[in-house]
Formats: sequence, C-alpha cells, structure tokens
Amino acid sequence: MVLQGGRDYQVTVEDDLARWRAGLPDAAVWSYPADDHLFFPGAGPSTPDSYREPQHVDATVVADLADWLARQ
Repeated sequence: MVLQGGRDYQVTVEDDLARWRAGLPDAAVWSYPADDHLFFPGAGPSTPDSYREPQHVDATVVADLADWLARQ
C-alpha cells in the first residue's frame, strides 16, 4: 500500500509517485490531493511550519487504510 499526499513537498506526486508505482507494481496506490506529508488536509502549499499546528489525519485516509487492512 502506498499513500501519497498531493501537497507533500518532501515526497511529491510529480517527482516520486511514478517511481513508487514502478518499484511496487502490485501495490495499492492512493493519492490524496488536499493532504500534506503527514496526511493533514489543507489548502495551498504545505510548509514545515504547518506541521507544528495540531491537526488530525484526514478521515478518508484512515477509512481507506482500515478498509485495506480488513481485506488483507
């Protein structure tokens, strides 16, 4: 399972997601366009300072992970 935040500036959709797909061709891959590296939802570019703000992991990520685990 590979999860990718669309606003992640450390591991980016543009630079890294294709490599994950190529290296793990049988993996389930999900992308969450509004999420940063920690899967916190937001708008605009994420920054290191945004990680300091208390937030919750995107509920969709939690649900997708739980569903995937239940199927394993």
